[in-house]
Amino acid sequence: MRTFILAWVIGFLGLVMIVGGIWGVIDLYRQEVRAPLKSYGGAISMICGGVAMLGVMQALRILLAVFFYMVTHV
Repeated sequence: MRTFILAWVIGFLGLVMIVGGIWGVIDLYRQEVRAPLKSYGGAISMICGGVAMLGVMQALRILLAVFFYMVTHV
């Protein structure tokens, strides 16, 4: 049960990171003086990190499903 909760916490934090990265991109885009293109790197990497966390969450959920299937059908 703790692992299931951990998977959902990781997924929630992944969504928070994606939203934070999108907010960073929008904030940089709305600046009166254009930010250099390399300034967007932090926000883009935050979005990528959030997507990676969602992938870890899905992998953990699949691992739990396989484990419980193996335990109940052996």
